[in-house]
Amino acid sequence: MLGLYLLVSCIAVTLERSPSKLELIEERIDQLENALKACTSPDLRKRASNPTTPVAFSAYLSSDVTPVADYEALVYDHVIYNSGDAYNAHVGRFRAPVRGIYHFVATSQSYSSDYIEFELVKDATMLCRGRGSQSYQSTGTCAATVHLYANNDVWVRHYSSQGNAIKGSGYSVFTGFLVHAD
Repeated sequence: MLGLYLLVSCIAVTLERSPSKLELIEERIDQLENALKACTSPDLRKRASNPTTPVAFSAYLSSDVTPVADYEALVYDHVIYNSGDAYNAHVGRFRAPVRGIYHFVATSQSYSSDYIEFELVKDATMLCRGRGSQSYQSTGTCAATVHLYANNDVWVRHYSSQGNAIKGSGYSVFTGFLVHAD
């Protein structure tokens, strides 16, 4: 009889503990469901269904440019890389294919003992300026991270009326890429 009593007591203790295990399992299921919902949010579903083509380019001046007129667009004509075909080497302009955050860098080297001033431009707005000084073949750099809408243009232009020659042969480069699409 004592054996039967111990068996019933063990079953009772086990049954008392079972609901807490069940509660733990239910709690874990709730956590996993919430994590799954976060992974399948509308934003992530949108991104998964509409992957963005990589957008990046790099081009350089293949030959010296002289003279350069005030506010003339600098046409970096030799394309090294142009994923997404957003850079037009015929006019020297990048046109954003998608809305997002982009990063651009422009370098231009002064020619001989002259200097060169240039600016990176988004549509009609100056983003930054660079200057290659009057020391022999000095390079100026300008870099900007900017939010663009689809079809915004970015290019490099000569800025100052002084200094009107730019060294080519790969010494002057314009490059940019999409950091994050909206």
